[in-house]
This record gives sequence, C-alpha cells and structure tokens, in this order.
Amino acid sequence: MPEIPIEPTATAEWRALVQSAGSACGTALSEPVEAYLVFMLMRFSQRIQVGRRPLALDFLRGLQSPRTGQGARRLRDTGDECLLVCGLFPQRVRRRRVSCRYYVDLGRGAYGTLAQAGADSDSEPFGALARGFVGLMELLQAMRARRPEQDLDPLDAAELAQQTGSRAAWDRVAPADTTLMPHDADRHRH
Repeated sequence: MPEIPIEPTATAEWRALVQSAGSACGTALSEPVEAYLVFMLMRFSQRIQVGRRPLALDFLRGLQSPRTGQGARRLRDTGDECLLVCGLFPQRVRRRRVSCRYYVDLGRGAYGTLAQAGADSDSEPFGALARGFVGLMELLQAMRARRPEQDLDPLDAAELAQQTGSRAAWDRVAPADTTLMPHDADRHRH
C-alpha cells in the first residue's frame, strides 16, 4: 500500500492537493491564484449545498453593487460555486439539465466583474480566475477521485469540450486526431 503524506495543517493539505492536481493536468498557477483556490476549497469544504441554488440570481444581485461588501461577496461566491460545480460536481450539471457552459460563462462573468470593479484589496486574482476558468475547472476535475459514476459520460464530455474548449474533456472521449461533431448535430441517431 502506498504511503500517503500528511501535511502539518489543513492549508498545507489543500495546497499539496492543488499542486499535485496542477502537475497532473499540466496547469501552472500563479501564487495569488493558487492561494485563492486553496482558501476557496477550504471555505467550501464545509458547505454541502454547492450547486443546489439558482446562481444567476446571486450574480444579478451582485451586479447591482459589485463594489460593496455584500455585492462583491455574492459575485465571488457565484464564481466560486460555478467553478466548484464544473470541476468537482459535474454530475450536478447533468441533473439540473443545463450545460456546463452556463456555469463557465456565469463564473467567468462574476470573476470578470470583480476584476473590473476592483471590489476589494484581494481582487488581484479575479482577472486571472476569469481568464483561466476552464483550466482551473480541469485542475479541479483532476483532484476528484476517479470513480466511474462521477465521470462525465462520453456525450457530456464531448459537449463540454466543444462548449468550453476543455482539452481534458475531449481527451477522455477521443484520440488527438479526431474532430468534434457540430454542436447542433443530432445526439440521438437511431
């Protein structure tokens, strides 16, 4: 049985997990983005309701006052939940019958709004989070335990790849020299 290294603090554990997943999927994070991701994971590890509420409403409420504490927090939480849902809980996307692109676009929008608003002193990583959303989603997917019931089925993975440009999703379903079918192609041919 392989030995599992134990870090001295919860923060160090999360950081080691993020760095290991980054190495596994070839994603290098800047220090501010890595720190943000670690603390986001710590903050959300205590919540069991991730991805179960309508995030668009929080996004719209946050847009009303992105520079205030409550508005900035709503936008931050919206971006964070979108990232977590796509990265760690893609099966929830499937059950809600919306595309992952919805969460990607909403998360990018929330982080991008925070970056433009300069809502607080910690706003530095928000622009990078918006630009690198798909890569961060792939990093979180690399963190998940590889259990077949949690993986995207081939059609969902192909759709994710087509809608978001996720190379990791495409690599799950096709060899490198295969092209994607057009989005409007009939998925259920008989």
